[in-house]
Amino acid sequence: MNGGGNSGRPAPQLRAIGGHFFRSVPADRVGEVLAPPLPHSAGRYHRPGQATLYMSPRLDWAMIAVSGYIREDGQRRVVIPLRVGAAHVLDQHDAEACRALGIDPALSNAPWRAALEAGEEPPSWRNADAARASGADGIIDRSRMIPGGWHLNLFRWNDLGGPQEEICGDPVAIRLTADGPKWGL
Repeated sequence: MNGGGNSGRPAPQLRAIGGHFFRSVPADRVGEVLAPPLPHSAGRYHRPGQATLYMSPRLDWAMIAVSGYIREDGQRRVVIPLRVGAAHVLDQHDAEACRALGIDPALSNAPWRAALEAGEEPPSWRNADAARASGADGIIDRSRMIPGGWHLNLFRWNDLGGPQEEICGDPVAIRLTADGPKWGL
């Protein structure tokens, strides 16, 4: 799985990124933190069967990003610290890079789950397709719930041909307040 691109080198519009990140996973999938999504799973930036590893640069952002899902399904989740090697990603904050690759960041803000439930393709998938076709290792997603927040979503990593990732800390349990907002701690 090489993610597209013609030359094997990242497009000049891509941003180099790496360092410490945090990934939320169901507590019963701690051993699979670096595994691709389950084959039937879909998300904001992946169709069923596509690989995407969702993570955040801050622990609290990783917790907030899944808080609504926890309040919906009651499934316990933990956050695992990761070290991400050098990745070349499309940053949706970069208007010029988005324009060069035909990406409309506003499409990523559309409710992807509502689109799926209506039998439609989530608009954010078009942005992910364009980023993948450019040779990007992933895409930076602007948070809809955290002012100034963002998340890193890798399309390939480790044995999938992209940047190297490794676990660099112990799982941290996500504990939500009983009366907190749906998307918040």
